[in-house]
This record gives sequence, structure tokens and C-alpha cells, in this order.
Amino acid sequence: MSIQSEPGLPSHSGVYQDQSGRLIVPREAVVQPTADVVPSAQTVSTSYRARFAPDAVVTAIVGLILLVVGLLAVTRAGTDGPMNTPIVKVLGFTHTETLGLIEIGIGAILLICGATLSRSGTLFFATILGIGGFVGAVQATSFRKTLALESSMAWIVVVAAVDVVVATLLMPRFVRRSTRVTVAP
Repeated sequence: MSIQSEPGLPSHSGVYQDQSGRLIVPREAVVQPTADVVPSAQTVSTSYRARFAPDAVVTAIVGLILLVVGLLAVTRAGTDGPMNTPIVKVLGFTHTETLGLIEIGIGAILLICGATLSRSGTLFFATILGIGGFVGAVQATSFRKTLALESSMAWIVVVAAVDVVVATLLMPRFVRRSTRVTVAP
């Protein structure tokens, strides 16, 4: 066995001397074959989330009603003449084509806000609807020729707008989440 004179340097036989002078003989590394690790079970995870927003339902219903009333008014009044004539009746209230188009616009926007669960959009457009309805109810004579707006119809619109705003501000939204983990052999 050859020992090198300088500590810490390996010799040809693999034996070397450390700094304190001890002889170090390295052992041969034993390599044992390992088996492939195969999981005994398969894990499958499934997540589910459901949302329910009653305020969005109220918004969508009001929007749908306005949209249908507006479509009926435009269909009955026609689009081939002046927008303020003829004056037609829809659900017992007088309408012109212009009022029908306004109802279609606000109704479609509220329907979209309800479908997308947009609270900020709902509050904004319901407030515009309420303010417009209030101005129409108070100044119905100013809009009699261009919109054929009746004060009672305008007050119904105000009540609908207030209902939408109150529902949006006060009704809670419900979210249900569940996760299912399945272990298959």
C-alpha cells in the first residue's frame, strides 16, 4: 500500500492520508437496483362552482319586459314614417316609435347587465331609467307630442327602476363551491 507524503492527496490505490495523519481507505460504492415506483392508486380531482344572483334575475326580468314592450311599440308604429307618428297603444299605454326605441335600448342593456351579473352596469342604467322615468312623470305634457308618454307609464318605469336599484344593493349573491377527490385503484 502506498501512502503519499502530502496529506489529502489521493494515491493510485485510492488510499490517502488526511491532515491528522490517519489512513483513509475508501469503500467501494454498492449500487443496488431499485424498482420503478408505480403508484397503486390514481387520484382524480373535480371542482364545481355555481353562482346564483337574485338581483341579476330581477334586472333581467325588468330589462326583458322593457325590451318586449319597446319591440311591440316599434312593430306597431312602423319605421317608414316620422318617428313621432303614429301613436300606438301597447299594454294600454300610448307609445311612439321613439319611445319604443328608447325602451328597446334600455331594456337590452338591462338584460345584458342581468345576464353578465354586472352590478355596476345595473346600478348605472337603472338609475338612468329611474331619472328618465321621473322626469317623464313630472313633465308628461312636455313629452306628449314626441313620445306620447303618459304620466302613469312613467311612474311604473320609476317603480321598476327603484326595484332594480334596491334589489342590486340589498340582495346577496350565492356561490357554491365543491371539490370531489376520487381515488381509483
